[in-house]
Amino acid sequence: MLRLVVDDSGQIWPDLLAKAPGRGFYLCMDEPCLSSLNDKRLGVLRSKHKIVLPQWDMLQKSLLNILEQHITLQLTRLKPSAAIGRDAVMHQMWKNAEILLLMAEKAGQALVRQVMDAVKKRGEAGLKTTSLNGLPEACLVNVFQRGKMSVVALSVSKKTAKLQRYCVWYRRIKGSKVSNGE
Repeated sequence: MLRLVVDDSGQIWPDLLAKAPGRGFYLCMDEPCLSSLNDKRLGVLRSKHKIVLPQWDMLQKSLLNILEQHITLQLTRLKPSAAIGRDAVMHQMWKNAEILLLMAEKAGQALVRQVMDAVKKRGEAGLKTTSLNGLPEACLVNVFQRGKMSVVALSVSKKTAKLQRYCVWYRRIKGSKVSNGE
């Protein structure tokens, strides 16, 4: 669940840290909830909050922007322990630790196929890998300061839980269809 707040002008804003002042409500971040979200569905909030419609398009853009910022922040914190690039990731795949695998939205098909084959082999060997595809390449490029970035692997820990949640939410929001409610 993601907290959203309504400001005095009736605008809805994401509150990722759940600390912003103001009247708030919670948005279900599961795929079925997001796929059917539109201005018409936001209209039910008018009875409890003074909101201005239409605004799903703008809310979706705000959510993506804020999630990109938080993904970048989490990646920056985890940078020292990251396996960066195809060769380092493939090497990381043969360690026994549980791995969080992040792939950029514009990763090449050959790279995706090679990495996913390694994930499949890890699974057959009883090793767990969580693969998150479709992330903004700009986050990876900015954090790891490379011209092109497509894949990163991290050992799963308590420190990676937030990053994983933000990445999943980003993908769901990015994949949800923007609709005018008709």
